[in-house]
Amino acid sequence: MKLRFTILIPILLSSFLLQGQSLTKLKSQKLEHSVVNASIDRQGNIYIASNNGDVDRFDRNGKLAYHFSPDKKGNASLIEAWQGLRTFVFYRDFQQYLFLDRFLNNSVPFDIGNGLSTYFDLCTVAGDNNLWLIDQQELTLKKLDIEINEFLIETPFNLNLDPDDFELTFIREYQNLLFISDKSSGVLVFDNLGNYMESLAVKGLNHFSFSDNELIGLNKTGDTVRLIDIYTKKEREISLPDLSYQFVFMENSRLYCIAAKRIDIFNLD
Repeated sequence: MKLRFTILIPILLSSFLLQGQSLTKLKSQKLEHSVVNASIDRQGNIYIASNNGDVDRFDRNGKLAYHFSPDKKGNASLIEAWQGLRTFVFYRDFQQYLFLDRFLNNSVPFDIGNGLSTYFDLCTVAGDNNLWLIDQQELTLKKLDIEINEFLIETPFNLNLDPDDFELTFIREYQNLLFISDKSSGVLVFDNLGNYMESLAVKGLNHFSFSDNELIGLNKTGDTVRLIDIYTKKEREISLPDLSYQFVFMENSRLYCIAAKRIDIFNLD
């Protein structure tokens, strides 16, 4: 699929073209440590997992609100705050996860599939509070019942992915659907029973988020935000002023762009 490139027209120092609208910078919040992962909740609060193992919550205006520093330091492989009242954090190296409440008080760490010999590359929380897991060695999507420690669903990817050319990078449940990004084939969409439905032609994503019915991600070059309606497949793009962004989120008329050590907040005028 060909990308549509938007010509950037300088308007003001902090304003950039958005298909006829201006993208105006409201704030740039510096961060002490490098970002390894990020998420946003339904109120527009931003969650930053840093390379020193800490997790910070910033309000929608970029002000630090709460801080979490775990006893066992490790980089968060995935952080997911969409549930609102609690935030899910997955540590691939430890094969553990924990939940943080809205004040970033933590639960005890839980081992994934205690007694199971499988190593899971990606993990996220499901709407029923069980876990979606990806075993890239077996090339299988699994759903684990965390109460009884048994798999409820096991779906092989062999019909959807080239076993010699795939790289699964992110997983997220949204609107009762499961989305998994593969750099080569795009974003795979599954129903809540783990059945493959379709693929969205958005390739090369390391991370994605959602706003209303749109999936949001940075394109390969990092200079454009791509948005695709998950139902109509209609696409649009937003040109960015900086190539250093690693994560991007949208909440109402605000765009949150996260680089290694800062959060830039823009208003979509």
